Amino acid sequence: MSEIVALVDRSGAVVGQAPRDVVRRDNLLHAATAVLVRDPTGRIYVHRRSPDKDWAPSHHDAAAGGVMTVGETPDSSATRELAEELGIEGAALRPLGLSVFEDATTRCVEHVYETTWDGPVRFADAEVVWGAWMTLADLGARLADPAWPFVPDTRLLLTRLAADGVGDYRDLGLGVQRAVAAATALGLAHTVTRHGPVRSLEEAAAARGVEPRAVVKTIVVRLTDDDYRFVLVPGDREIAWPKLRALLGVNRVSMPSAEVALEVTGYERGTITPLGATHAWPVVADASLAGPMSLGGGAPGVALTVDAAALVTALGATVADVTSAD
Repeated sequence: MSEIVALVDRSGAVVGQAPRDVVRRDNLLHAATAVLVRDPTGRIYVHRRSPDKDWAPSHHDAAAGGVMTVGETPDSSATRELAEELGIEGAALRPLGLSVFEDATTRCVEHVYETTWDGPVRFADAEVVWGAWMTLADLGARLADPAWPFVPDTRLLLTRLAADGVGDYRDLGLGVQRAVAAATALGLAHTVTRHGPVRSLEEAAAARGVEPRAVVKTIVVRLTDDDYRFVLVPGDREIAWPKLRALLGVNRVSMPSAEVALEVTGYERGTITPLGATHAWPVVADASLAGPMSLGGGAPGVALTVDAAALVTALGATVADVTSAD
């Protein structure tokens, strides 16, 4: 008999119920739990899902969890899943909030937890077929490899935790590794620059050793709820919205919230780059971009310096006059 799963709204409030197979078939927004298991040295437990799973079979994951059934609380569901998947019982759970994930294959509101465990791990119900402890840096390196199958909901969760500076999750280095890997894969010559906190574009330019005009602002704009563009703007110029709307052939363009920008690019605002973004949105490059340019490197205080013409060619960007003087 199929499990009866709790259906929720985006705040996690239960609004209904449905059998598990119906939830999968109709891609209904449902409640789930995700438990990140750490050891006392800071490593994280990574496992591979069974090939028999009804979603993301044979994918790696760094969270134990699953759907929340009707009548369960988030705590009880997380405790059950941790015991069923990894044989861990009696571990204290630390809540880390909610993570909403939605794509064409699944839609869920995850109640996220972290726990520390130094006991044995056993695969209690055959849902897991392999597992190992990894440092965050090791996991980040694996996640930078697009050929390594990893569940997308936990990938987004880890990206959010790193972007929000939760605990030590920035040690994953996800954004920088994706950006550098993408530049390398495109054959784009680049130099990585790292610097401390900056409070303005002028400070960023000084820290990177370039003129303010050479600092590229990567701005994400929304055409519709599922259609976005990257716009590359020199540091001394601003988007001329009428020009951009005319180029795109639309009457309205808006800027998404920081949360939505993270969801659609995989990067937090201030670090966004089209290189290694989780969605390959089309790129518009202002016609004034020229010479060596410094753009976001996927993490605070990190930049990639590239040649503007080479960047435009590598990204297949549309080049047009879409800015005005700052």
